[in-house]
Amino acid sequence: MILTLKKYSPYQVAIFLSASSMGFGLFREFLIVGLLGFSAQNDLLQAYLSIFYTIGLTIDAMKLACLNLYSEITLSSMLISASLICLPFCMIVTCIMGHMIHQENMTLLITTMLGGYFNLIAALLITYKQRNNVFLPAQVINVIPNFILIPGILMCYYSTETHMISAIIILTAIIPIVQCIALFMLPTAASQKTLHNKFNLIQGCMTFIRHFFSMLGEQGFQMIARSAFYNYGTGYLSIFAISVRVYTALKFILIDSYIGSKLFDWKKSLAPTSYIHKMISSNLFASILAITALAITLRVNHLFLFSVVQLSLLLVLGFYFSTRVRVLYFKINRYHNSASLVLRYALFELLFAFFAFAMTLFSHYPIFTLLWIGYIAKPFTQILLLRKSDQTISLNPEEPQWQIS
Repeated sequence: MILTLKKYSPYQVAIFLSASSMGFGLFREFLIVGLLGFSAQNDLLQAYLSIFYTIGLTIDAMKLACLNLYSEITLSSMLISASLICLPFCMIVTCIMGHMIHQENMTLLITTMLGGYFNLIAALLITYKQRNNVFLPAQVINVIPNFILIPGILMCYYSTETHMISAIIILTAIIPIVQCIALFMLPTAASQKTLHNKFNLIQGCMTFIRHFFSMLGEQGFQMIARSAFYNYGTGYLSIFAISVRVYTALKFILIDSYIGSKLFDWKKSLAPTSYIHKMISSNLFASILAITALAITLRVNHLFLFSVVQLSLLLVLGFYFSTRVRVLYFKINRYHNSASLVLRYALFELLFAFFAFAMTLFSHYPIFTLLWIGYIAKPFTQILLLRKSDQTISLNPEEPQWQIS
């Protein structure tokens, strides 16, 4: 088995692990429906799990702040800075969501809040270890929740059926704690063990605050888009939610696994010079795709199947733009802690969320134009913003040189 694995790169192994985890995750969703059905009990479980999901939307903030601070402060100082920001955030989200879902079980709410907090800390530690050249072990720990939850859910159902909801919530909260313990046990480079703090705790906290702020636009856009599709017609929100779930899963499998595998030694990669790579990376090619996508959104047809095709095409094109933005943005944050860049990035997020909201104020607007704004126009303009910073890194002989490949 070990000899077989040696034939594959760490990234290829990570793709297999992530894809397997996604498969188990989808099976888990069907398993819960099979055990509980579309019942009030399942609704209660999903209500608490929605708190985990809402808190988890800020995982990128933890990852990016970790990359910014990796060479600046020790891991312990980083964890303190992160906790000072994300723990109050988790408390606020839990209180708001608890009120919205009309749940007053303090034990379960506190359990959920702590589980969400440790989930964010686990994401930070995974990024830290991958940046520290411990990619594959960290990736294994990253994907274990879906493998553990299936037998765990079955055990909860058959051993404590009357308290199944509480048992699943507690299990979900414990898993990230176990992940954190396992991640702490992974080796750390000597250079990081002896690293001295170069700036104070307030500056560390500000790094996390900036990245948390940059997540607000995406969260706002998702709420606007989901509300619009819910009001548009029967079945539209369901197909949108399922499509975005697949879109997110592919991002986790392909893009995030690639980024994680390259965080330590990406500097050794050479920029491809093939004609196809130059074409795909050109602004002209991106502009043609953006205009094509806009033309797709302006074709209004209330036939449900036609709408599914439109949605699929937009998300496929959006995946191209999202890939370029995500890799560029993580690349830049891997080398630089630029407050101005993060704030400009956040401004773009908020600005396009506002454009999407403004669109909904008009009657009879093409609803898929919302997706063009969020999945095409926004990342296209962000690419223009990030390319300048990327070129600065590439032209600086003191900095490692790496490109999207």
